[in-house]
Amino acid sequence: MNVLRFALRMKKAHQTVTLVCVQGSPLDKAAQKEEVSVIHIERNKKYFDFSSARKIGKLFNELNVDVVWIRDTRDIDVCGWAKRFSKRKFKLLYQQAMQFGVSKKDPAHTFRFRQIDIWVAPLPFLADQVKKMTRFPKDRIHTIPLAVSMNRFKHKSDKNKLRIELGLPTDALLLGNIGRIDPLKGQQFLIESFIILAQERADLHLLIMGDPTKNEGDAFIQKLKAIVANAELDSRVHFLPHRGDVEKAFGALDIFAMTSVGETFGMVTIEAMASGLPIIGTNTSGTPDLLGHGEIGMLYAPGNIDAFNSHIRALFDEELRTTLSRKSKEGSRRFEESVVMESLLAIL
Repeated sequence: MNVLRFALRMKKAHQTVTLVCVQGSPLDKAAQKEEVSVIHIERNKKYFDFSSARKIGKLFNELNVDVVWIRDTRDIDVCGWAKRFSKRKFKLLYQQAMQFGVSKKDPAHTFRFRQIDIWVAPLPFLADQVKKMTRFPKDRIHTIPLAVSMNRFKHKSDKNKLRIELGLPTDALLLGNIGRIDPLKGQQFLIESFIILAQERADLHLLIMGDPTKNEGDAFIQKLKAIVANAELDSRVHFLPHRGDVEKAFGALDIFAMTSVGETFGMVTIEAMASGLPIIGTNTSGTPDLLGHGEIGMLYAPGNIDAFNSHIRALFDEELRTTLSRKSKEGSRRFEESVVMESLLAIL
């Protein structure tokens, strides 16, 4: 979806844009609903797919392509070879999506990365990983975040109206987690923390919104509901499925909890910032960068229930919530579409 969003943003910025993807893929299906030119190609192999590379290189030559923008690591090799085979010497931009697990300084990765002209890392910690774990030239690395449409999160309805619409209590202090329901997202930890906190504050409620990981069944969400039922907190823990107008859920919350074990670039965290919510997040991966290493939101080590609950108790104070709400809004401005696009267009 980020590929499609940036394609549409580039088109809006008066660039000529063509989306190249596999027919019938989720990207293709989403693109069909938008006014963007689409060309279909066969799914390529990750390495040494010379046949696909020649076809793609010929296609890029015919389209008079200046820049090829890729986000999936499986496209680095084939586009690198396409660049060698194409008569038109286009530039290759790679927008990093994931963090590194191991060093990439070996000859194979060094050779593969050599064809990349612009490496866009969405956060400083990712840019540092590229510098430390690859031999990629440092002067080609740019730190530019993903973008969020901030207007979507400027709530036009007040909190009570949003809660009524979502079936949530209007007189509660509402803690929430929004995103995919998955063990690595930390919803079980959040519920176990809430069970303790619920004994201390009677008006504290919890919202968990999202759907289970695709094709993995609903065993985990059923486990979460069983834990809640066993604690006799069914009336205070609210499960809602994912919905397209997720901004309404953010607008209904008082506190946002980002409990993922490790989130490379937590878009929901940025959306919570744009919504002006005080945020508690894990002190791992990209979350510390997003939260200003504790300046914008509160951080805790994954699994540290005492530290997490201590932060929640601190946020029982309305004045602190107001202060962190202001900091969230201010911190979200660097992810505004116009700011991000200005940086991208400058390097292009």
